[in-house]
Amino acid sequence: MRVQNRMIRFFLGAAALATVVAMAGCGKDVTTPDEQLPNEFAGAPSWVLEGCGAYWDDDDGARLCGVGDAKIGRSMSIARTKATSRGRAEIGRTLETKVKSMIKDFQEQVTDGESEMTAEQFSSTTVLLSKSTLNGTSIQETWISQTNQLYILVALDIESFENSVREMDEMSSQLRAFIEARARKSFTELDEEMEDY
Repeated sequence: MRVQNRMIRFFLGAAALATVVAMAGCGKDVTTPDEQLPNEFAGAPSWVLEGCGAYWDDDDGARLCGVGDAKIGRSMSIARTKATSRGRAEIGRTLETKVKSMIKDFQEQVTDGESEMTAEQFSSTTVLLSKSTLNGTSIQETWISQTNQLYILVALDIESFENSVREMDEMSSQLRAFIEARARKSFTELDEEMEDY
């Protein structure tokens, strides 16, 4: 009986101790990323946080942009390549969405036979178009934070995109003409959507 009482007391004591430790842990403040890196964005240009809408505000929005970042280690060249690649990847994702939207609009305007052909073209055309178009991107701005993080603003203008569309042999002439005609409007609409966001 005495052994059982000791065991019960031991388990109750252990449970009480665990409760106290758990409650002490709950009382700790949780640190937010802003508190962990309070000076990360001190003095940052507006495009670092807001994208290219904050960089260009004086034209018709005829471009796609992406912001990439990378930690500067032993080589600035490697950091620059990484940040540029990440900015281009962001443009690539947006471009794929916009091309898909334009092809969908085209499909709604053509007959069933051509629509089927267009759907088949989409998967290969979008990838090829994205790759060839991204060669027309250019670095617009760079900024280095106090924690040695490199930020790069990369842009693709409408002329580079239209040139890539013209050079696509795999695309039907009707689809090519439609995308060329729709591109500027599509890019401008994207800028307007980003402003609302």
